[in-house]
Amino acid sequence: MNSSILNNKKLTTFIDAGTTNLKNFDFVSKELNEQKVKSQILKNVESMPSAPELDDSEKEVQFRLNRTGNIFYSSTSAVLQDDTKDMFDSVTVLFAAMTKAISDKGKSLFDYNTWSQMISKTGYFVEVQKFEKNLEIKSNSVTIDTQVVQGLIPGLTSGSSLEIAKSVLNALNGEFKISSTDESTKLGHLLFICEELFGAPSVTVRLFFASKKSHTKVTSSPCHKSTSMTFEQLQEANTFLFVSPPTIKKYASDYGDHPEEYSKLIEKLKGYIED
Repeated sequence: MNSSILNNKKLTTFIDAGTTNLKNFDFVSKELNEQKVKSQILKNVESMPSAPELDDSEKEVQFRLNRTGNIFYSSTSAVLQDDTKDMFDSVTVLFAAMTKAISDKGKSLFDYNTWSQMISKTGYFVEVQKFEKNLEIKSNSVTIDTQVVQGLIPGLTSGSSLEIAKSVLNALNGEFKISSTDESTKLGHLLFICEELFGAPSVTVRLFFASKKSHTKVTSSPCHKSTSMTFEQLQEANTFLFVSPPTIKKYASDYGDHPEEYSKLIEKLKGYIED
């Protein structure tokens, strides 16, 4: 990718977020989970008594998170295939253009309505099921922000990547406290979930949202501290599949050679945002 286009180091720098056993991991993508099950069934059918049994626990899923907390990788391959890399690179370039469009329009990156407007009009996203999860925030446990992040993003258990995700949550909490909007106004955070299983890629996009009214218990307590009482918090998100036709899939190379096309994309995205 052309560094002059993507000059936001936070956006393009990914931090190692650890690993987990593939056998115990569930992908966000329904299709990849189905492929995982089929491969396990096929392995069991084809295995011979005299052959050494393959242990799924030896296969690992590697996690990475970019420094802005907006792009999360789960992959089984140490080196991505070219098609998968092109697809994941297109996510980075598109997200960079989206954030530039929002900034140019004077909007906040936590503006739920702005994200919704762009996503619904670009044609690059197909809405699927709505995400809902009840998070149990336990008393006298780890901090509230740690419990929320670990409940929403698989694999983030410790280290710098967890701190990045927690900083996003705390920034969102800060927006609630300084915001002059009413109790029902939604703030949002966009997360691209880029997953790869033995060469097969998938990108799911979640637009998490919350309001002062829906998240009173979370926003009324300092997120970086533990809570004295256990409570449940419903977290919702609009969920989309990222559509990557060839014209989108080749963002990185096309815009690296023709920066003016990247500027045109930003102007196009700005047109989707209402004043």
